[in-house]
Amino acid sequence: MAVAVTDHHTNTSLLDSYEHTNDLEVIRRMKERCRAISKGAQTRFLLGVEADIIDLDGCLNIRPEIAAEVDFVIASLHIIPGIEIKWEKVASGEVGVDRKKVAIRCIESEIAAVRNGHADVLGHPMYVISAGRYLRSIEEVDNSLLVELAETAAKHNVAVEINGGFFREYTPPSGYFNLFKMCRERGVKLSTGTDAHLTVHVGDLKEIHATLSSLRAEPSDIYSPIVN
Repeated sequence: MAVAVTDHHTNTSLLDSYEHTNDLEVIRRMKERCRAISKGAQTRFLLGVEADIIDLDGCLNIRPEIAAEVDFVIASLHIIPGIEIKWEKVASGEVGVDRKKVAIRCIESEIAAVRNGHADVLGHPMYVISAGRYLRSIEEVDNSLLVELAETAAKHNVAVEINGGFFREYTPPSGYFNLFKMCRERGVKLSTGTDAHLTVHVGDLKEIHATLSSLRAEPSDIYSPIVN
């Protein structure tokens, strides 16, 4: 059994509370701690990091030396590239941009990030915190875009995350399950992540397991940085 700790990297899109994950010495100490805990234990502890996709070219806000130290890198979209949204507008949904345009721009950014080859896992696809409710309108987007995302992930050997946070706080966007189905059909590994920001959510895999069951996924379909 393996458990991975994947804190946010320095998050330029949200708060400056993740500075420690941009400190090489801190990362090395965390890595040593994970190795020490794993020694002689049945459970192996791994150190990953969640980096931001910061633009339409799919660039990540992570230094190469940090990426080289961790066991794997998750690339996640937390902002809409090229579109500024005021936080006070988020809750009401009055973002003031076309939902289809947002969805297309976000998925294209994710495809670019996968193609860049700097990430091992694509985190919470089709969701950004600044406009999550808009990406639920993914049915407005041509299905070929999801096919392209799945095929790009297969080509570059990047896993796609089934994110537990959707089931706790949001309704998964339309097409979410279909994307996983496309990925599995193309040999893309599926990563299981609780997206736990609180200790109470650690290990909350119920809905993730239900999704895997619906996909008829096999153990070989699941991403593990130990063997991948």
